[in-house]
Amino acid sequence: MNYIKTINSYILSPIMFSVLLLCFVCILIITGGKPLTTPRKILLAFIGDNKKERASSFRAMTLALAGTLGVGNIVGVATAIHSGGAGSVFWMVMSAFCAMLIKYAEIVLALKFRIKENESYHGGAAYYIKYGMNKPLLAGFFSFLCIIASLTIGNMIQINAVTQAAKSELNIPPFFTGVVIFVLVFYVIYKDAKRISDFTMGVVPVLSLLFIVFSCAVVIANIDLVPEILKKIVTDAFRTDSAVSGILGFLFMRSLRFGVVRGIGSNEAGCGTAPTAHATAKTDSPEKQGCWGIFEVFVDTVLICSLSAFVILIYPENISKYNGMELVARSFERFYGKAAGYILTASIFFFAFSTIISWSYYAMESIYFFTKKEIYRKIYIYLYCVIGVLGAVMTLDAVWELSDMTISLMTIINCICIIALSKKHLNFTKNCV
Repeated sequence: MNYIKTINSYILSPIMFSVLLLCFVCILIITGGKPLTTPRKILLAFIGDNKKERASSFRAMTLALAGTLGVGNIVGVATAIHSGGAGSVFWMVMSAFCAMLIKYAEIVLALKFRIKENESYHGGAAYYIKYGMNKPLLAGFFSFLCIIASLTIGNMIQINAVTQAAKSELNIPPFFTGVVIFVLVFYVIYKDAKRISDFTMGVVPVLSLLFIVFSCAVVIANIDLVPEILKKIVTDAFRTDSAVSGILGFLFMRSLRFGVVRGIGSNEAGCGTAPTAHATAKTDSPEKQGCWGIFEVFVDTVLICSLSAFVILIYPENISKYNGMELVARSFERFYGKAAGYILTASIFFFAFSTIISWSYYAMESIYFFTKKEIYRKIYIYLYCVIGVLGAVMTLDAVWELSDMTISLMTIINCICIIALSKKHLNFTKNCV
């Protein structure tokens, strides 16, 4: 594990950060930044002319959003503010806008190279690596990495966060929590993929809205402090330590969901997982679906994480005393009292549960890439649930290191392929968006 840790810290981390930055610059030049500079056309993409197409695009977006709404939405924000102050929030938001453009590109490519079988679409990074790059072995390796990642960052790390929160706030034994959650997970994912998308389509909007409402209640009650907080965010943003820790805080927040918590610069946009969900949309316009990906990043980071940041900054005396989950808990506690513990535990449960469900879908699509035999999907589901229960009671240092390596490799492979394919398949975006 020490060898893997060394590889993660000194080899994969700088390579991945460089590739992500290069990917963003290439897409920005090729598209002229149009996906981000034409908000009116983005809104029109959401409205659409076809009600069924719009519903399908929304369903695909909620499935992808379920994968990004992990416990990192809470921990990453708190870590950034604790280490870099209020100015870090500014750079988190700026970093999110960069992530939007990368996610737009990978979704467009996913829809261009997806396949249709039995009235259902299958696509994602593995498909544009295979059919766009003509690299079937590399596509197979990427799919294998996705399966491993689903068992680590998408499963064990998420369930561990839930069980630890339940034990801390409610004194519920981790094993009991793990068993209950994976009985529910088994019920959702065993039958077919439609049940997964039905779940995310029903739960994710409600989950996001509730967290926004609880956060907004704190902000509105302290509305007189908001102008001063905004001023502090902008003023502190251009201090060197705030800028650096803000960007790293954003990357930490995303990487907590996708396995790169230990100093590795990664974010979900570029990892290559979300395109798997968006490829299921029944739409003829890859560009319109790419706009839904932009909206996904906006909700996940610009909206939900910014509100979390405001809640923390309203009670600045907590920042020097606490970090991570405890910092957020103490901040909410100042407004909601002891009920904050129950609110946060519930939030962590639903955030993590949604992520576990979504990652199981990504892995089963990766299995489908190798073989269409149903037996292998069933075996994976049983394995997924058993490993999840183990994750509820284990210490996960080794799992984190394996997850770091897996997600790092996925991101490097995916971003290099996006760069190679972008000139041919994204250059007309200037006119389409």
